Amino acid sequence: MKALCLYVKAGKGHYVPAKAVCEQLAELGIDAELDDFFSFLDLNWLEKINQGVWRFMLKVPFFERRFIKSIDKSTDGIKAAVKLVEILRKRKLAKLMAESAPDFIFTTHPYPGTILSVLLTKMGLNIPVYYYATDVFTAPISAACPYLRKLYISTTEGVDRVAQMETMDKDKIVLCPFPLQSSVANQPMLSKKDAREKLGLDPDMFTIQLNLGGEGLGSLYLLEDILRKNLPIQIVMIGGINDSMRGRIEHIISEYGSTKAHVEIRGFIDNVSDYLAASDIIVGRAGINTMLETMYAHRPFLITELVYTVIPSAEYVEKYKVGWNADGDRNKQIEIVEKLFDNPELLDEIEGNFKSIPIEYSAKHLAEMLVKDVESYKMESCEG
Repeated sequence: MKALCLYVKAGKGHYVPAKAVCEQLAELGIDAELDDFFSFLDLNWLEKINQGVWRFMLKVPFFERRFIKSIDKSTDGIKAAVKLVEILRKRKLAKLMAESAPDFIFTTHPYPGTILSVLLTKMGLNIPVYYYATDVFTAPISAACPYLRKLYISTTEGVDRVAQMETMDKDKIVLCPFPLQSSVANQPMLSKKDAREKLGLDPDMFTIQLNLGGEGLGSLYLLEDILRKNLPIQIVMIGGINDSMRGRIEHIISEYGSTKAHVEIRGFIDNVSDYLAASDIIVGRAGINTMLETMYAHRPFLITELVYTVIPSAEYVEKYKVGWNADGDRNKQIEIVEKLFDNPELLDEIEGNFKSIPIEYSAKHLAEMLVKDVESYKMESCEG
């Protein structure tokens, strides 16, 4: 059996789960190929446009929430995208399918999910397309395509929200495990002290992981406030930290001179589980992948910035009392940090709340679900 796993370059939120599932398919003996959707179809120029728009939205979350909310009510945009790809790449797509001959396609982004499921059906190619909804608690209406074989999503809230869109049969919307990346799933959870020592951090300081997001566009207000208040807190900064962002961080640190706070700029990291283990709380943009990994590690999440697609995630962490939504509220953010710093026993109380979260974590189980359904699809096709 052969699988084609596709993602879109928009931060790491689509890449990480696609890679996790692709790896597990390979473990099951499936010939699994991982590729970027736009590169696969030789549409790199279109990808640059998509990335430009997406990065602009991330820089202006206030505008992003209103703009995406308005377009999420319609499928006109995705219909236009389907038509564009059909005009530009229909022949190439037919050639690629003939050459690679996948038994099924798995994707973590609405573009390939909808575009390919529609076009392959129109072309009469018997290749089922599966979409995993990376937003976890919901999915864009453009993703709920009736031509998909299945839409997988990791929460019951997500299943219900997609079903309410009424754009695809409810039996195609399937609850599934969250495809946790192997660097988290396969690593033992160290104690806070051991993890800090392993990472070269102060083992005894209250520690915050400040996540600036894959594009390094997160806010630095909380960093400024901790330094201004001279709190003895260790701040570990991760994400896409380029030279410009690093310069901004270093300038802020230099402005406050001598301080009890300790700042570590680490940027992109591979040993995610160690950094989760080392932290008392995770702070920053509400990236779904980071939030779910945080829940898995039983670390509370303080949301400082919220984009439209992850608004339901803020509702979720507050529902289960494993985090706080302080989107854009600078005063609330520092108040929460100070309260936890002064009362660390509150973290022990939150620890018990994680046990009530009904999410399964397993990229392997999702891969097994895919293989089982592909086998069913083949049997149905033979019988038909």
